[in-house]
Amino acid sequence: MSRLAPLNSSTPSHGVLIAIDVGGTKTQIACYDTSTGQLNRTLLDTHAPGLTGAAALHRIIVAAKQCAQLDNVPHLRGVAAVFPGVVRDNHLLMAPNTPGLEGLDLYGQLAAAFATPVITLDNDVKAGALAEHTWGSLHGADHALYVNIGTGLSAAAIIHGEVYRGRNGAALEIGYQLTPFLDHLAPTDWRGLREGVAPMEAMFSGTSLDILARDLWGPERDARDLFRSTDPKATLELQRRLHALASQLVNLSIALDVERIAIGGGVSQQYPVLEPDLTKLLQRLVPFPPTLVSARFVNDAPLWGALELARRAAGTPALPSTMFEASSDDADRNEDPSPKGLHKATQYP
Repeated sequence: MSRLAPLNSSTPSHGVLIAIDVGGTKTQIACYDTSTGQLNRTLLDTHAPGLTGAAALHRIIVAAKQCAQLDNVPHLRGVAAVFPGVVRDNHLLMAPNTPGLEGLDLYGQLAAAFATPVITLDNDVKAGALAEHTWGSLHGADHALYVNIGTGLSAAAIIHGEVYRGRNGAALEIGYQLTPFLDHLAPTDWRGLREGVAPMEAMFSGTSLDILARDLWGPERDARDLFRSTDPKATLELQRRLHALASQLVNLSIALDVERIAIGGGVSQQYPVLEPDLTKLLQRLVPFPPTLVSARFVNDAPLWGALELARRAAGTPALPSTMFEASSDDADRNEDPSPKGLHKATQYP
C-alpha cells in the first residue's frame, strides 16, 4: 500500500473523497462530500476497445472527475484507488486482469490528474476486508478472513483488528496457492506464477466457473447455470472444485486461527449453496472452527474500503454507516459502460 500522511491541521476538515475500485470486469467510483453527505457513484467497463496502460487509466480518471463534479466543489480531500494484484512502490504487479496498468507509476499519474498528494493505493480485496471489518460482517472480529470470489480468487486477513499485508503486500493471494489435487504429480510438474498459472483461481473463481459452464453447455452459459444444474457431470465437477476451496479455507483457518470468515464477491450470491458443505468441513476439521458468514457487501466491498482508505489518509471524521443502506450495489444495476449517463447522486442527512 502507498499512502501519504494526512493533510496538516490548517487544511479544511471537509471536502470530497474519491474512491476508485478497478476490477477485472467493472470499475466502480464513489465520490463523497463530507460537508453535505452527498454520495455520487459511477460504474464503467474496466476494458475499453483499444485502450490500455496510461490511456485506460486516463479514461477512469475522467469518469472519476465527472463523478466528483470537481468544478463545483471547494476542496478535494483525497483519492484512493484499489486494484486486483499487488501494489508495490506505487506500481501494480500480478494483475493480469487489468488493462495494461502493470508498470505504470500509478501514484504519479493520479497525483498529477487530481492535483493532490493525498493519494492512497491498495489491493482491492484488502480494501474489501477493511470495509467488512469497519461496517460489515467482520465488524468486531479481531481475527478474521475475507474471501473474495469474483472474476478472480483472493483473500485478506484481519489480524489484531488490522488488515495484514505481508512483507510485499502479497499476503493471502490465495489464487496462486496449489490445489489439493497434486498426488500424481512430481514437484517438477507443479505450476504457479512463474509459469503464468494461478492454480486455485483456475479451480474456483467466477472466470473459471464461467469457462466450465461454457465447456459443458456452450458459449451462452455461465457460472450461475452450474449452481442451478441437475446435470450429474456438472454437479460432480462443481463439488470437486468446492472441496478444493474448502481445503484452502480449512488450512487458512488452522494457520491463522480466525474467529470468522466472510465470503464476498460475485460468486457469493451462491452463498446458500456454498455454505452447508464449507461449514460442515470447517466444523469437523479445524481445531477451533470459525464461523462462516456472507459478506455484507456483495460486489462493492473494495469500493467502500477504498473510500475508508481515502478518509483515513485525509483525516476526516468517520463515515456514517447509514450511507450504505440505500447505495449498496446500486451502481451494479446500471449497465451503460460510458461515463455519460452513469452519474448517480444520493443525498444523505
